[in-house]
Amino acid sequence: MSKKFRFMPAVAALGLSISLFGAAPKADAQIVVMGGNPEGSLFYAKSQALASTISKYTDVRVDVLPQSSTVYFPMFMTQEVDVGLSSPLEAYSAFNAEGLYEGVNDGEGYPLSTLMLGSPIGLSIVVRADSDIETLQDLKGKRVVMDYGAFASSSITAEAALANGGLTAEDVQVVSASSYPEGVNAVIEGRADGAVGSLGSGILQQLNASNGARLLSVDPSDEAMARTQEAGPAFVPLEVEAGPVGVNEDSHLLGYAITLYARPDLSDETVRTILQTIWDNHEELATIHPSLATWTPDRFASTQTQVPYHPAAVEFYKEKGVWTDEIDARNSEISVPQ
Repeated sequence: MSKKFRFMPAVAALGLSISLFGAAPKADAQIVVMGGNPEGSLFYAKSQALASTISKYTDVRVDVLPQSSTVYFPMFMTQEVDVGLSSPLEAYSAFNAEGLYEGVNDGEGYPLSTLMLGSPIGLSIVVRADSDIETLQDLKGKRVVMDYGAFASSSITAEAALANGGLTAEDVQVVSASSYPEGVNAVIEGRADGAVGSLGSGILQQLNASNGARLLSVDPSDEAMARTQEAGPAFVPLEVEAGPVGVNEDSHLLGYAITLYARPDLSDETVRTILQTIWDNHEELATIHPSLATWTPDRFASTQTQVPYHPAAVEFYKEKGVWTDEIDARNSEISVPQ
């Protein structure tokens, strides 16, 4: 069953620095490095908002590293990065050393732990509004950005979206890009006919301003989603009402919960500080970036997680009364890489 989601439009300036969001941190503040994604992506905007909120209300200063998970997951092992926003698709692959992460860390996968599940994100292939491409099936033979290099989650999303439409990379002309924003740029510049589009991202608004943007609706049927989930097991169909950039009529997109991950050896005290601060101040997040209106405590502990929770997070959610038997069973099921 699909989840209905009314998207709130993003503010225009996604890359504001932390200093613009809150008071300057104390000189002796503990420094936590949060992996985000490159500027122009929705993940980067959300990372900045979460970082600024934590920095504002605690003695922890959170610095955002604008790099993809492919870059910062290995830095969990060296303790150069402490937490990071990522898609559960990429985290699952990294934790289990599968797909684009096959063989990493001598086949053991990267050590990851979940802190909280957050806002749902809507994704599909975006094309120019003046294009004759109306459906995913219309992409056959077209130039589609499929290879995003180190930006693994977008590569997975592209494969999953095509699979939803009954296509594979062999059915299209594969275009390469260095990041998610660069993929949409390829559509803006006419170097590609379609690329992964993230609802609410700044680069999608740029496409809309230059040529108009159309996010292709996905098929929410069980059969189509089974094909989709072979590429990305965390995907669910997300119903989006007409209105946001790229969605001119009620549509279905591919969705998952954006997740905050941490290195498993991050101290319990730091984990609790992060969780408590966001729990207490989640309503303020939407004033920084409207899409964070759905970053709410009822989503934080969930059976949808693809990577086990940090032990301190488990204890925190138990104290809050939101840790259920079903979540506990799911957490135990995935505690050892598959």
